[in-house]
Amino acid sequence: MRKIFIQPSSCIEAMLVDYHIHTYLCGHAKGDPLDYAKEAEKKGISEIGFSDHIMVDKWRPEYAMRIDQIEDYVKLVEKVEKESSIPIKLGAEIDYFLGKEEDIRKIIEEFPFDYVIGSVHFLDDWVIDDPRYIDGYHKRDINEVYRQYFLLVSKMASSKLFDVVGHLDLVKKFGFKPTVDITPEITFVIEKIKKNNLCVEINTSGLEKPAREVYPGQMILKMCWKERIPVTLGSDSHKPWEVGRHFDVALRMMKKIGYNEIATFTKRNPKIVDL
Repeated sequence: MRKIFIQPSSCIEAMLVDYHIHTYLCGHAKGDPLDYAKEAEKKGISEIGFSDHIMVDKWRPEYAMRIDQIEDYVKLVEKVEKESSIPIKLGAEIDYFLGKEEDIRKIIEEFPFDYVIGSVHFLDDWVIDDPRYIDGYHKRDINEVYRQYFLLVSKMASSKLFDVVGHLDLVKKFGFKPTVDITPEITFVIEKIKKNNLCVEINTSGLEKPAREVYPGQMILKMCWKERIPVTLGSDSHKPWEVGRHFDVALRMMKKIGYNEIATFTKRNPKIVDL
């Protein structure tokens, strides 16, 4: 079913959200989940969403919770929602693996997610964003790495499984850049995102990585704006104090490009609200 983005009415108050927050269940995040909510409130963020890692293939304990822990994760987020003074949404960041679409679909349909972020972290068996495997960039043709990555993102966008595209250009994380123009590949991805009515996450964690850029970068975000693709915000927090990090940078970039609204989600129904 095609999602319909609801435009804001004049009575809707401006708000900020942080929809990319992890919990200790993923194996590499720290802290009490309630402390993430408290940090958000302190920083003036109106609503947060936990979106912990789920993997249906190539699972490792340091990357994601086990499938049999998802029910515990849902209960954990529900507990935070009851104790928090700001709204808490239940999300998930699910790795996209070609050929595993039905496994992903079953999980999404089983649990009451408010939104689902689709992400690509693997090219075959290589984890592109783990610093332990950074030598993979030296062993491969960087232009082919970018082409393969964006092709996989385009397939993810076409899968009709997800609501949000996570860190769209994650492949740049360690600062390796293509030596040829890959605009055609990016344009193809943008077309698929637009066609499937997806939202793009503006993920600020890249500012603390060697890339020193928000995901996606300004060029890609301009392409999204040209196609009127909605965006939302995420800090990719793995520690409480990271909630809302560098949102000032993201907001300046967004507004310079033309974005004055963000997408929020409830029960996988998107709504556009003013910033």
